[in-house]
Amino acid sequence: MTVSLTGFMGCGKSSVGRELAALLSCSFIDLDAYIEKKTGMSIPEIFSEKGEQGFRLAEKDALKEVLSLYGSDSTDIRMADGHRKYTAVLSLGGGTLTTPECACMVKTRTLCIYLEAATDTLLHNLENDHADRPMLKTEGSPRQQDGNAALRERIESLMAQRSGTYRDTAWKTVSIDGKAVEETAAEIRRLLEEAARPARAGQDTVWDPLRKKEVALTPEENVRQWCIGMLHDHMKVPMHMMMSETGFRLGNKQYRADIIVYDRAAAPLAVVECKRPEVRLDREVLEQAIRYNMVLGVPYIVISNGHRTIIFSKTATGYAPMEHAPSYEEMLKRP
Repeated sequence: MTVSLTGFMGCGKSSVGRELAALLSCSFIDLDAYIEKKTGMSIPEIFSEKGEQGFRLAEKDALKEVLSLYGSDSTDIRMADGHRKYTAVLSLGGGTLTTPECACMVKTRTLCIYLEAATDTLLHNLENDHADRPMLKTEGSPRQQDGNAALRERIESLMAQRSGTYRDTAWKTVSIDGKAVEETAAEIRRLLEEAARPARAGQDTVWDPLRKKEVALTPEENVRQWCIGMLHDHMKVPMHMMMSETGFRLGNKQYRADIIVYDRAAAPLAVVECKRPEVRLDREVLEQAIRYNMVLGVPYIVISNGHRTIIFSKTATGYAPMEHAPSYEEMLKRP
């Protein structure tokens, strides 16, 4: 299993990554350094010669190579003694996840940690280290005080574009503000250890690829994992376009949807209600999902007990059962 670190430039991905790799006794890869070694060019040189689009293509190819060497289609690898094995810690570029294919690879094939930092922290870390960062270039040659203002504005502008993607792709978010590198790395190791720990001693568990952790294997959870497999394998829904146990508020009550499928603009596309195998899929179950949809507003509702699955599409008068399971691409066209 590969642990990846994402976040804005200057958040310490490389420094934290090296420390974390030492704690986990595994390899460390800096994606930017990997690209430079592969191409024989520095990052600024690639931007100058090929532009951002050319760099993103090189970055995507490099990420594929790294994950083919250190990643796995399974996100849970165990050693003989039952402990989780980590193959590498991968420090991503600040803009790696802006390429949707890269975000998908990172979300589905790594445990991604978002190193979050306040603007003031990023400005402090970057004010003397931004000259060779192409994405931080600003127009003109302002005086120092104006330069700091321009740098702050550029950081805030890029963060407004990227922070949502960082959060959506990450398994966990860790703040770096006011922490030493060693503290941040130790905090991440604790999160990894807690996720690998079974829910209760002696209880069967299953790895949830959406929550990226071990969960108790209850009858409901067994159905949920079956639904995740059905959505991904049969309906071709990308893993990074699904979330499980998603909380939302309806009136003055807090609810949790078993699975929500999102479209490419991160808007809810389908809600999945999972029931125990012995529960009948009657009108009451559908109405529960429809109540959820008062908040979510999705065009598709799926209800399943593992034995029977019904998919409904929204019509002008309500929800009608579909004759076949639509593919993700068909779902994106909406009814």
